[in-house]
Amino acid sequence: MAVDFTESGYPQIHEDLCIGCGICAHRCPYEAIKIIGVPERESGKEVHRYGTNGFVLYGLPSLEMKGVVGILGQNGMGKSTILNILNGTLTPNFAKSEGNKEEVLENYKGTYLGEYLSKVYADKIRISLKPQYVDSISRHFTGQVSDLLKQYGDGAKSKLEEMGIGGIFHKDVRYLSGGELQQLAICAALLKAADLYFFDEPSSYLDISQRLKIAGILRKLSETKKVVVVEHDLAILDFMTDYIYLTYGEARGYGIVSNSYSTRQAINTYLGGYIKQENMKFRDYEIKFSKKPPELDKSLVSFVNWSTLTKGFDNFNLSTEPGELRHGQVVGVIGPNSTGKSTFVKMVAGELTPDSGSITNSVKTSFKPQSPESDYQIPVLEFLEKSLGDRVAENQFKNDVMRPLNLESLGDTLVSELSGGDLQKVYIAKTLGKEADVYILDEPSAYLDADQRMIVARMIKRFAENNKNAVMVVDHDIYFIDLISTSLIVFAGEGGKYGKSYGPLNLKDGMNLFLKNLNITFRRDENTQRPRINKPDSRLDKEQRKIGEYYYY
Repeated sequence: MAVDFTESGYPQIHEDLCIGCGICAHRCPYEAIKIIGVPERESGKEVHRYGTNGFVLYGLPSLEMKGVVGILGQNGMGKSTILNILNGTLTPNFAKSEGNKEEVLENYKGTYLGEYLSKVYADKIRISLKPQYVDSISRHFTGQVSDLLKQYGDGAKSKLEEMGIGGIFHKDVRYLSGGELQQLAICAALLKAADLYFFDEPSSYLDISQRLKIAGILRKLSETKKVVVVEHDLAILDFMTDYIYLTYGEARGYGIVSNSYSTRQAINTYLGGYIKQENMKFRDYEIKFSKKPPELDKSLVSFVNWSTLTKGFDNFNLSTEPGELRHGQVVGVIGPNSTGKSTFVKMVAGELTPDSGSITNSVKTSFKPQSPESDYQIPVLEFLEKSLGDRVAENQFKNDVMRPLNLESLGDTLVSELSGGDLQKVYIAKTLGKEADVYILDEPSAYLDADQRMIVARMIKRFAENNKNAVMVVDHDIYFIDLISTSLIVFAGEGGKYGKSYGPLNLKDGMNLFLKNLNITFRRDENTQRPRINKPDSRLDKEQRKIGEYYYY
């Protein structure tokens, strides 16, 4: 028999006896048992295991190369475990009961990784870590930004000014936006005197110009220090890194670390789902980008229009161009932070009244906030049922939303225990499950891995087409916007002072306007058609500027 039940009542699989028939997995309710086949060639190469039948990590990055090193892979593949091992907070146990540092050093003796870990264990190397989740900072610290940063080192004000956010120095941490919290966490990591810097998802909540600025700072830092970045925004990862390790496997089951590859090769390999050099296929499909941008579909019926709108606050003013929303349309809303995107969607939703101008037809909206609340001590399924009622059980909703987001497997998990990515998916489902004319999703890609972003983009697009609703998506991931949008509303202006919106425009015209305002150009990768940022003053950058093609197809 391959399965026993322990005294605690939990099933335990005898892996050496299991033949993978799947009978026990099918008979056990709530997916309590999951049979996962690990590639045979990884047998005996376990680096760390979390208990019997727990997650297993195979392999580690060696970090001997210079420049910015990236780690790319799906959530649940062991990236956090890798960072914890490399920063010394977790000792590898090689699938045994507990880790032993002497055994680790013996195992990696004569390698760069062994030399590095010996310095870590002897406290001869200083490490700085920017954590993944920044939302909790304002819940755990009271006081001004200056009070928090002085704990990490000197020069906080000048570092914030270098990052373009010197104005938050005397601001209360409780009132910072998601983007400001992210930059605060990055600043704290940079202030530490360290030899190696880890940045776990540094781009979340930042607009594209802020992401590029941070990428430039990290590239400069890598000239004298080691820098390792975990990132899911592929455009920024492409621009920022020199080498990338891929992680693949089965989410929360096992993860394998690939060899290192050049950035372009690694990202193209990741999109293709097949590592040719290692003869390893880790996904059944390719992630593809369109060779031609979609045009505005004039056959779609318009159901809400707005004239030139204005809205003023004490220190901020917004004006918009006239526009309209059509049934079945997915409108990407892009632009710098604090230029009025949230103010605009609230006017469309009827939550704010414009100072001048009008919106025809009041519409019912469903809104997903930028930072979803996680303080719910109830299971996911119960949380969704309380919000959506019988809609959760409808076959169409299950097929269109629940299954693509893989939420059924999270049904009995407490909302408070969800990872950032899973919490994001639950709130996307909650938003799309309500009866509405317009669905507004603010930063739906935050904390989702690159695979999940592509799945969510296609799911939302199908949802809009099948239900004949309009969906507005506020996001800063260029790949995500490229995949999801049928049209764009572009915001420009100076953050916190004034904003101006243009559109909806078709994707090509919208992206050209947006990138021209940012003063950057994108080309298309010749193999995958994915957008790639041109280096300033490169041949392609100059050629595209000359013909006005900032977003080249």
